[in-house]
Amino acid sequence: MITLTYAEAIFFYLLLCLSTVVVLWARELWRNRAYSWQSGSRRVLNCPGCHVSFIAAENTNVARCPRCNSICFYRKR
Repeated sequence: MITLTYAEAIFFYLLLCLSTVVVLWARELWRNRAYSWQSGSRRVLNCPGCHVSFIAAENTNVARCPRCNSICFYRKR
């Protein structure tokens, strides 16, 4: 039979908790890196009709709103 003192039991319990936190933290870092959102070569447009913001391609000055299908123009400010 394995003899285990209270100090050793507490040590192994804390080691198990710490290793679980480290594994979950590393998984979250990996998920953030794998699924992070980057705009790249896009720009954010705002529809004047329904006030929804959406992303359009960089090389276009005119886009259609995905909600109300109205034409939105990109104006440099």
